[in-house]
Amino acid sequence: MRKNRDLTNSLLTRYFNRFELLITTGIIVLISVMILSAFWGLVVETYHLVHHGAFDKLDHKAFQSAFGMIMTLLIAIEFSYTILNSYMGKSRAVIVKNVVLVSILAIAREFIVFEAETISPLILFALAASLLSLGIVYWLMDRSPSADASRISGE
Repeated sequence: MRKNRDLTNSLLTRYFNRFELLITTGIIVLISVMILSAFWGLVVETYHLVHHGAFDKLDHKAFQSAFGMIMTLLIAIEFSYTILNSYMGKSRAVIVKNVVLVSILAIAREFIVFEAETISPLILFALAASLLSLGIVYWLMDRSPSADASRISGE
């Protein structure tokens, strides 16, 4: 009886791992397509901004738009790196640290692209508090003993 249960658990684990790898591979491919598409959009947008002379006038809206697109690309790349770490079987601490980093980048992007005149002070305070909290969490994770062990093991 115990042998049958162990065999069943082994088969279920093996099939679930294959299923998880299949889904993760699909997500990596889809994110890669999205990153390439966003990069192409950034190239085209930059071309139009340069061609129409928006960068010559130091138009703050043009820079805000370009840097917002760059930050979106960085967030997508870091997110795909997080999925890749999961695919490669990295430790959960490394994956959680990457998720915190993606969150920090997303909030930093909001600070870059928002219009100061249109955002309420309460939303600004919430974004700042979230960024500070995530920064503290990231710092604490970097200082934890498990972070030292993962640096030594090459993760």
